[in-house]
Amino acid sequence: MKPKQLLSFSVLAIVLSLLWLSCKQKEQQPSNFLPENTENLTQEEKQTLHTDTTHKYEYRTGTSGNYSYNYDVSGFDTNGEEVSGNVDMEDKQGTGTLTISGGEQIEVEVQWTGNGELLATDNQGKQYELTVD
Repeated sequence: MKPKQLLSFSVLAIVLSLLWLSCKQKEQQPSNFLPENTENLTQEEKQTLHTDTTHKYEYRTGTSGNYSYNYDVSGFDTNGEEVSGNVDMEDKQGTGTLTISGGEQIEVEVQWTGNGELLATDNQGKQYELTVD
């Protein structure tokens, strides 16, 4: 090989090596921290649990592109009564538990309506406008 060809081959090999190394995904290390409200998570979900105080979610589980997020929420029912609770979201829908006036806890189905805004519906059909805390 001529020196010029050898140099070109070396540069090409280095560039391809760098591209290959930069494309490798790093495996997420499991977090040792388990928030209090994770008792219903499966062992697999606990292994992919991720907490991040810079985002609004309490924690998330899953792998890249397939996450479940957990949020503390608050808002109002159709009568203007204050509610608060916790919801688990996958994509644009989820479920959760709200505490309504009098301390009663109810199960709700939830969907995103905007950035940080959710609409929850209980099994009676009553709706709750929520925001992520």
